[in-house]
Amino acid sequence: MGGSKSIRERSLKKIFLVFLMLIVAGCQKERSLSDQIIQTIDRTSNVNGVSAISLKEITDFKWDKVVIFQVGSSDEEINNALGVKYEGPTDLMSGMVFVLDDKIVHEELIPYQTEHPANLQIFIEKKAKDPNCVAFTLENAVLKGSKEELDDVTYYSIHVKRE
Repeated sequence: MGGSKSIRERSLKKIFLVFLMLIVAGCQKERSLSDQIIQTIDRTSNVNGVSAISLKEITDFKWDKVVIFQVGSSDEEINNALGVKYEGPTDLMSGMVFVLDDKIVHEELIPYQTEHPANLQIFIEKKAKDPNCVAFTLENAVLKGSKEELDDVTYYSIHVKRE
């Protein structure tokens, strides 16, 4: 009977280890696109803290169009730029909405934080009456990333020019 106890103990240990591995794997958060952009800025920025970021190179999903929007965008502006219906949150949000074959395949929302804007921020260079969003294709989605140190905090942003 002593042999069956050790088999039972080994089986329980294996089950526990598998269970533990599943818990650890489930707790690991997938890196967000914002995190990838920040890491790209850190890795590739010049002495002025500026870098070019190709969304084609850092995304791991298929898409053919992206709309980048800043705080102040409306669903209507984003719909017009996307060419498909967008119903995501826009109040105090910036973000990126990716489309493939006229279907939304990924959305990256970045809440605006007035107290601690240390997350990635999006700024669109535009005239007053222009929409608060810009559309790019897979081939031309190259953004200007920058980082700035202020009071021992690093602030990251992407700047988008309307073409």
